[in-house]
Amino acid sequence: MPPDDFERFRRLVLEDPALQEALRETTDVPGFIALATQLGEERGCHFTAEELRETLRTARREWLGRWV
Repeated sequence: MPPDDFERFRRLVLEDPALQEALRETTDVPGFIALATQLGEERGCHFTAEELRETLRTARREWLGRWV
């Protein structure tokens, strides 16, 4: 995924409480990924579900690395 697209979407989410709430309401990872991909696409931020899944895995590993 072009790093700019996901980073741009991430910034949009941080600035928009409605987007935050929509993503927060998802109850499972597949639903979150599907919704985030759709919302990103609607805003011109192009990334695939697999690219987002890998981004989540990387973030999780980094977070765990701080605590283990």
